[in-house]
Amino acid sequence: MDHLINLLVKCFVFLSRFAPILAKLGFVDYRDFGDLEKEPKLHILLVGYNGARNTGADVRVAEIVNQLQERLGKENAQISVMTLDEENIRCYFDSGVRLVPFSSIFFVDVFRACCANHAVILCEGSTLKSKFANALTLYFCEAAGIMKNQRKPCIAYGSEAGEMDAFLERTVKRLCSDTYFIARTQNSLEQIQRLGLNGHLGTDAAWNFDSASRTEWAVTQLRQSGWDGVSPLLGIAPINPFWWPVRPSLTKWAKAKLTGDHALQFQLWYFFSWSKQREQQFEDYLDAIARSVNQFAAEHSCHVVILGMERLDADACGKLNAKLTKPAPVFLSSDHDGYEMAAVLRQMSFLITSRYHAQVLSMDARVPSVAVSMDERLDNILQEMGLCQHQLLHANDTELASELISALEYTLSHQEQIRDKIGRQLVSYQNTLDEMGDFLISWLLSHESPT
Repeated sequence: MDHLINLLVKCFVFLSRFAPILAKLGFVDYRDFGDLEKEPKLHILLVGYNGARNTGADVRVAEIVNQLQERLGKENAQISVMTLDEENIRCYFDSGVRLVPFSSIFFVDVFRACCANHAVILCEGSTLKSKFANALTLYFCEAAGIMKNQRKPCIAYGSEAGEMDAFLERTVKRLCSDTYFIARTQNSLEQIQRLGLNGHLGTDAAWNFDSASRTEWAVTQLRQSGWDGVSPLLGIAPINPFWWPVRPSLTKWAKAKLTGDHALQFQLWYFFSWSKQREQQFEDYLDAIARSVNQFAAEHSCHVVILGMERLDADACGKLNAKLTKPAPVFLSSDHDGYEMAAVLRQMSFLITSRYHAQVLSMDARVPSVAVSMDERLDNILQEMGLCQHQLLHANDTELASELISALEYTLSHQEQIRDKIGRQLVSYQNTLDEMGDFLISWLLSHESPT
């Protein structure tokens, strides 16, 4: 099925060559931008995984839109954002930002949206990898390929690249050859360059996300959950690290329809990977976190808080909570937008996270954290801060419980040094993001690829 999606993407990319003669598509030509009679505004399409209540994905796009509006001026740009659900993302934007619906069967939606815009920004962090779903990377490849065919600019902004299946690598090399990549880590940049693609090193797009307006709300919520306002707050952002990648399957879709069992269904014909072994690994991961949190919280009188940074994390949050000695309050992204989730994160005294953007958003408050990583994203950011030795663990570590206790104790005894490292790195990231914003505007307006 991944190969079928790959073929369909290539078909729509091929058809995009003929878009200028199909009037109903509303095709716009980049060369017409700036012509007062034809199109004075630059039409920019943000292609990402938005509207699914993934906090990280949504706050990234909110910040990219802010950068565009500040540097270009709202009167000079028409910004559109692709979204799976308009209601879930409207809170991040003013009324001038257009929301473009798309579904998991994205081929026609991407085709129409790209044809109707002068430029595309690929704004998902996990842009080129097979870890989560080949279909996600193919979604970005379709947009990149269409813009290449139509000789319009496409840039990947704060993107990560990882391991990919061989067929996907071939498609990326072909369709993304004119896309410029600003990688958020050195390892990703090296992967991008290995594929023969152009780019330079940048950072994530979410470093300037401001949640100050929700701070009072967050404190009130935490007090209502039983926090006394004095005890240390220990946050946990768990995931299910073992049910990826998501793959399409018509057989599983038909079976789910017949049996009514949708437990492993992600969306439509996409299903999580699962087995008895993966189930046991997930239980071991949750058990290890629960054991370490129960011990650490009891010894240091912590008020524990669970944060579900993505709608899909609700199951992991619930199962982890059932294993804690004392049930913890749970803040889920399905109930709270990125402003509220970030505001709660920034009240934490310590954080255990398997979510990359829980790490990112907590750093504004210099929250000392321990990462329990499932892939290269948390590894990279901990490496950049110089915190790998004591703060970086992995979801499949066989001695995760004891390692996590040691890491938490180390974090407690060295919290001021850790906060200092976080603060210095945060300033560096924010400066880099400002430089990225300037480069982005130059790229969009000049449509010239630097060498």
